[in-house]
Amino acid sequence: MKGYRIIGDRGLFDDLRGKEDNDISNPKQPKVWRLLLERGGWIYLFQALPLNAKPDELPSVLAIQESDKGHIIIRSPEVYKTTSP
Repeated sequence: MKGYRIIGDRGLFDDLRGKEDNDISNPKQPKVWRLLLERGGWIYLFQALPLNAKPDELPSVLAIQESDKGHIIIRSPEVYKTTSP
């Protein structure tokens, strides 16, 4: 992430940090990222929803600029809600 700038909800970015790798070791809660689109030097990814996702549940979309000093844009269907300790 060195050299990248984040555009979007910082709380959501912090929540996604550490979950960027696909991980299917837990079949009940797999983490799978899917390629949505690759165009014009940008890669658009979304995290697959779980099988028990509600019909109105929408995934966040990450737009990542392919460059040494690119940008990451987080498109979220809702504002990040902080959790209380």
